[in-house]
Amino acid sequence: MRVFALALSGLVAVSSPAAADPIVNINSRNQSIRAVLLPHQGTAKGSVILLAGGNGRLDITAAGQITKLTGNQLVRTRAKYKAKGYDTLVPDLAPDMKVGADDVLAGYRVSLNYARDIGAMVKYLRANGAEPVVVIGTSRGSGGAANAVAKLTKARRPDAVIYTSAFLKLDCSDIINLWCLTNNQPQLLKLPTLVMWHVDDGCVYTPPSAVPPFRTWWQQGTQLTLARKAFNGGDPPLSEPCEAKSPHGFWGLDQKVVDVASEWIEGLE
Repeated sequence: MRVFALALSGLVAVSSPAAADPIVNINSRNQSIRAVLLPHQGTAKGSVILLAGGNGRLDITAAGQITKLTGNQLVRTRAKYKAKGYDTLVPDLAPDMKVGADDVLAGYRVSLNYARDIGAMVKYLRANGAEPVVVIGTSRGSGGAANAVAKLTKARRPDAVIYTSAFLKLDCSDIINLWCLTNNQPQLLKLPTLVMWHVDDGCVYTPPSAVPPFRTWWQQGTQLTLARKAFNGGDPPLSEPCEAKSPHGFWGLDQKVVDVASEWIEGLE
């Protein structure tokens, strides 16, 4: 582990407003990607890259304010990962992946360019943060995380990956299903992997019933054991089934989810 230096190149200290966070700008493909970076004070246990669900567009301001997807489960728990001892990166999209005021490029999550952007984040944290570097993707972010694992060279790959409320169906009903984006090649995802889901997830894209066949497919192709954690309970839903304030977004279970993820990362060799 290394002590994270606060005087990083590109790190902008933000004292106000209260909703703002420190940011960095990470270069990839001649694009400058803005990201919130919460460095753990002291010796960190590692680094996490949190990939939001939805369209992934956060529109982080130069002052460090996340203006979109603020309720996403990974976005809203970023400070909890820092508190558990991790240098925590929450990235926006590269400017060339944004369309208009609110939209994004179709299929960007499964593109080589997006994989390269995540690789640049991994490289940045290995140089400036603590190891291991773990990518965590939730909902549609799970496909972005898997796409990076599948397409990056070993030097740019993260050390491990966590998929939460993930797109695990063994079909191409959505191009970000892990089976589909790998073209049915589970060996491309061969990394230490944790899958977390809620037993009452009512989102049609991420049914709990997809976990057992995914486990069999993944383990047969990677020859690794898939770490798994099911959650239940939480608070009554306040959103639609595929949104963040529901079992799909582990509503009411944020600290438990962060605790499980942290404990698993600590156990990595």
